[in-house]
Parts: sequence; C-alpha cells; structure tokens
Amino acid sequence: MYTAELIKGKTYSVMGHVFLLNQEKEIEKKVFQYLNGNEFFDCKQLDVPADDPKTDDQTKEKPSEEEKEPQQEQKIYTESELKGMNKTEQEAIVIDLGGDPSQLKDKSERIAFILEHQQQQEKTGE
Repeated sequence: MYTAELIKGKTYSVMGHVFLLNQEKEIEKKVFQYLNGNEFFDCKQLDVPADDPKTDDQTKEKPSEEEKEPQQEQKIYTESELKGMNKTEQEAIVIDLGGDPSQLKDKSERIAFILEHQQQQEKTGE
C-alpha cells in the first residue's frame, strides 16, 4: 500500500487524484512512483508482510480497513455544507465517491452528484 500527502501548495491534481494540503491519501503504485521524490509530497510505502494478504486479510486486515474507511468515506455532507465548499473541495469528494469532476459542468451538478452518490452508498452499505 502507498500513501501520499501534499505538504506544499493548496491543491494538486494528478492521475485522477486531487490532493489537498496536509491530507494523506492512499494511492496506487504508479502514482507513488510518479510522486515519490517530488518536493511537494511526502510519499510512503507501507510494507505488508508476505503472509498477511491471503491468510490474515480475511481475519485481521479487513476489520481494520473497515474501521479506517468509515471515518473517511462515511462523512455525510449536507447541501449547505457542500455549497460552502470551494470547487477543489467538491471535486475531491466527487473523486472519493468514484466520479469524474471533469464530467460535471458546475457547482450545482457537483453538489447533486455528491448528494445522490452519498444516498446510494448508504443504501448499499459502503
């Protein structure tokens, strides 16, 4: 697993990820390789022991991931909260919900997308 944290600047968008200052995000290996060494980022490779992925993934790893993910992804935003955010913050949420901000024309479409996808995730339990 790889993570990156923007340590300089306000926002940075690369390979479908929008980074906000001082917010650590889990990234893919190719994004890690691209950003590692960039002075604007603190990149980390978190080593997983060879035995864990298959054996312990089912017993130990999944509960800890389930504990981490709800803290980040189950934040439910209200329409008024979303209206108070800037474009970059809204786009980061759209990306976290699996959307493509470039397909949304304006603030109202971003807000509608976020509200709709939050409701879908609540129903599916994600």
